[in-house]
Amino acid sequence: METHHWIIYLLYFAGAAQIFVALIYNWVRRILEWDEAIDSMPTTLNRQIAHTYSRYIQGLNFAFGVITIALADSFLEEPRFGAAIALLLLVYWGVRFVISLAYYDIRAIVAQRPLYRIGNIGFSALFAMVAAIYGATASAILF
Repeated sequence: METHHWIIYLLYFAGAAQIFVALIYNWVRRILEWDEAIDSMPTTLNRQIAHTYSRYIQGLNFAFGVITIALADSFLEEPRFGAAIALLLLVYWGVRFVISLAYYDIRAIVAQRPLYRIGNIGFSALFAMVAAIYGATASAILF
């Protein structure tokens, strides 16, 4: 039971972290000058799709956070639901973490200000922690 007690607190942390990522999203958009880049796309449809998908991601991050906090007990009380959602979010945030390390070329941005380098490291660590929390949750449910 003690393990489950800590998992609930870890899920609260993961939920809050996802809400934080969603709320800070507009600040990141400004730093990366996304709106200017999107506005320079050649067609209106491209711009609309880029804006739509970026807002979908923001909304999903926020929704995943709210769901995790609101239903933290359900992860353990409803094992099939809990395992399914935990595994989904483990993959979602695990892939996001791997992409941030292996694919994104962030050198030009982090060279602008020390704060941006710290922020990049912090976000990567946060993505890894959230993925690990969902992995630990799934493990506690399944094993």
